Amino acid sequence: MTKDNYLEWCKSIAGASQDKPFKNDFDTVVLRHTDNRKWFGIVMCVKGRWLVDLKTDPMEGDVYKSAYEGVTPAYHMNKRHWITVYFESDVPDELLCGMTLASFGLTK
Repeated sequence: MTKDNYLEWCKSIAGASQDKPFKNDFDTVVLRHTDNRKWFGIVMCVKGRWLVDLKTDPMEGDVYKSAYEGVTPAYHMNKRHWITVYFESDVPDELLCGMTLASFGLTK
């Protein structure tokens, strides 16, 4: 899945919003709950690769990291409770969407 396709899909999540809160950074997108404004994801470009950090259950995160090259410890967040998922990697689109919905639920 591409970054643009992902962000478009995220617009379909009821109760979610997207914004670009960082001054002079017009690329990074924060995915938030509309009611409490808590983050459930952050989309950014690191070393030329687009990624999203998502909250996860630590045991599930360990499984994802061992099963997919496109899943690593979180770049920007707590590495036990968050994972990084690279776009256009070996992670199936359906799984990425499921991880996103799980992150949304965990951060509510």
